[in-house]
Amino acid sequence: MSLSSLLQSCIQQTKETLISMVDIDGQGHRLVHLDLKGAPPRINYYEQLFPLIRSFGATGLLIEYEDMFPYHGKLKHLQALNAYTPDDIAKLHSIAEVNNLIVIPLVQTFGHFEYVLKHDENRALREVEHYPNALCPTHPDAFPLVTKLITQVLELHPKDKHLHIGADEVWHIGRCPRCQDEIESHKITTNDLFLMWVLRLAKWIKAKYPHLTLIMWDDMMRQIPLEKLLNSGIGEVVEPMIWQYHAKKFDFPLDLFSRYGTVFDGLWVASAFKGATGSTQFIPPIQHHINNHLTWITTLAEHKHQFKKYRGICITGWQRYDHYAVLCELLPVGIPSLCLCLRVLTHESFTETDHDSVSQQLGFSHRINVIPFPRPQVIEQGMQFPGYRVYIGVQMWSNFVCKYQAISNSEGMLGWFSDYQRSKNFTNPVQVESIMKPLQEVLQNLTELRSHFIPWLLEIFYEDTVEEWVGSFIDPLLEKLSQVIEECRKQINIGGRVKNYKKIES
Repeated sequence: MSLSSLLQSCIQQTKETLISMVDIDGQGHRLVHLDLKGAPPRINYYEQLFPLIRSFGATGLLIEYEDMFPYHGKLKHLQALNAYTPDDIAKLHSIAEVNNLIVIPLVQTFGHFEYVLKHDENRALREVEHYPNALCPTHPDAFPLVTKLITQVLELHPKDKHLHIGADEVWHIGRCPRCQDEIESHKITTNDLFLMWVLRLAKWIKAKYPHLTLIMWDDMMRQIPLEKLLNSGIGEVVEPMIWQYHAKKFDFPLDLFSRYGTVFDGLWVASAFKGATGSTQFIPPIQHHINNHLTWITTLAEHKHQFKKYRGICITGWQRYDHYAVLCELLPVGIPSLCLCLRVLTHESFTETDHDSVSQQLGFSHRINVIPFPRPQVIEQGMQFPGYRVYIGVQMWSNFVCKYQAISNSEGMLGWFSDYQRSKNFTNPVQVESIMKPLQEVLQNLTELRSHFIPWLLEIFYEDTVEEWVGSFIDPLLEKLSQVIEECRKQINIGGRVKNYKKIES
């Protein structure tokens, strides 16, 4: 081996050692969740994002592909039109490696299976025929399908040391006739059915990929008794990730940590920096997420001694509540929240100094607003974090929505321009003119924003995301404004007549 090759090999081994040791620094890993089932960023966005989150203390990524993975063969129908290519995923790994971030793929294998079960080719595998949420664990084609999904994902993640198999919110389990027969004939419960599926899958993965540590969401096990968990053997094949996104009070069973600590070797937890406070939330309520992390710090201080090994925390950032839901907070809009939450985790507190430091690093001239107000916000001009223009655009859009709502709820609109008054053509032009002017101003401003916002979005997102966001949130408001303004013009043209006046067209 040449000297240069030897040096390169040593550098690579040192990098891998540093990355693998991050989870034993006393705090554990700090993973950032990338939810790609809504508004997946273009790959080049990660070149800006990964150095930023690394600088704030992130140590890894939990990547939930859903239909953004380049499935092939008989699974090709699962991929979105703009799915990442194998080269994209290789580049993602390369960018992560340069920034000392481990990569953990997440493949849903039971619940939240809409991206698979929505297709007619897979409809027969639904637990409930009309619901695309959950896979039927007793269908003979279910296991081969899931193992194919995992195999294809791991082909493009050959060096990664962890795999997250999802398994949260498996609603309606045990509902189909086949599952009911299984339950009745073997005298088992739906908890047993859940554990049987996870164990079968986990054992298959561990046999084929013994280097992998498997992770799963914990919620389906929270009410399962200790003895049943121990007897199942699940603690030998997976590690749970305990998720909780509330701000201050975690509603866990009292014995949760002691029970899990007895059963499992390693335990993870999960918080949230966005996407967890409402399916139609557009701007993260940052104080909520800061409080969520502070509560996790307190909770871990109280219970970490019950864990054999504390692996770390995953800071989730949900992009939709499920595959069919509307988009919630876009990733760039959540960057200030993410950086503040990372700061909270690394410093285990949140002080004025923390607030000032993060604000300055992201280019805010004032402190980042952490408490949402139901009124227009001042738009910062000096921001410099990746995607800040999208952050500005959403803030401006939110301001215009606030102004429209204020006009709609104003005394003028309610007192002189109600649906009833308009239906009877019984309005006073003096009042209608005062209503129309601010509406025209909002329409003009929103139209101008649309022309700027679309290019800003396209810098980061694919065309379908831009079409969805604009089509969901900007265009409907433009149409509504246009309709109300047109009605204003009609009423002004009528000119204050008797009730039920009908203008005779010449």
